[in-house]
Amino acid sequence: MKRKNSQLMLGSETQKKVCKGRNETPREEICLTLILAQYGLLEAITSHLFPVDLHSLASTSRAVYSAVFPRKESRSNLLKKMACDGTGIQIRKQCHKKSIYFDQFGCTEITKCRTQAKDVAVDSRPCISCGVTTCDECRIHCVYQNIFQPPEEEDELPNFSGFVLLSQPEMGILSLAHFGDTGPQAQWDCNVHHDQGILDSPLEAAYTGAPESIHEIINTDLGTGQLVFTYASNIPHPSPTIQAFWEVTEKRKRLVCNDCFEAQAEGQKDPRPQCHCTLKKQFLDRWLCLKCYKAEEQAQGCSQYGVKVTDSPMCRCGQQINEANTRLMCLWCLGEVATPVRTPTASI
Repeated sequence: MKRKNSQLMLGSETQKKVCKGRNETPREEICLTLILAQYGLLEAITSHLFPVDLHSLASTSRAVYSAVFPRKESRSNLLKKMACDGTGIQIRKQCHKKSIYFDQFGCTEITKCRTQAKDVAVDSRPCISCGVTTCDECRIHCVYQNIFQPPEEEDELPNFSGFVLLSQPEMGILSLAHFGDTGPQAQWDCNVHHDQGILDSPLEAAYTGAPESIHEIINTDLGTGQLVFTYASNIPHPSPTIQAFWEVTEKRKRLVCNDCFEAQAEGQKDPRPQCHCTLKKQFLDRWLCLKCYKAEEQAQGCSQYGVKVTDSPMCRCGQQINEANTRLMCLWCLGEVATPVRTPTASI
């Protein structure tokens, strides 16, 4: 029998050591895992991270992941301790389009995430859907009033504008002072005043609509029919002032046959629930980040409930939909929406 070459034996031993080393956990990772396993230290580290950083850290290895998320509720607990990452501001900038008048009249945009706004108090809460800490500027609002135009003369009032939800056009927004109110709440400063005041037409619209109270818009019972306010023969329907709201509220409606409506209502307290949704209940009373808002809107468009009002009058179950066998359902609450359109009030 031939004796093995000493060089070959040495190489074999080296390979064994290398292979053995591959399965060993690096000392640095062991130290990191021990640190992250101490919840107090993990909280301190997390307070300086954003959600994407935390998930990147947890994905480095199974051991680190187990140390960061040892229990099911660990993720939500840590997300609540983080600062807002400004995602909502980025989404708003992608969707909203300032008018040509912004630069012409020297307007100022007041849009700052709480993490960046060191000199302004901005409330932050966990998103009701994903649990990520979201500041008031990065959540969904019915009306964002974030553009300020200073007055040209001392006896003039400043002008305000902003955006509806994530719709593109810049909308005029009037304070109560523009209508002669001299009360303390009517006088707006150069800070943001979301969901307040009077909504005016888009600044670059081909047609104008009558100004509408934002309070009335967001508190209207949408279960009574379409969102219709001031009416005039020379204004298109829907009015440019409320068009963005009208589109959102109409997209939530689905036609279903009686059988399908009764089937989805089974198990609920009210066997025939009536929709009483409002824009305030859906978007303001729920602290929802803009990322989750967009996800909800997308899911609503792909909903398996019923058919869109503009689609073929055939229920998804195959039954023909007609006046005697149809219900109008709200996707927000799965309740029934009244089919008659409310009579609009004619403007003078």
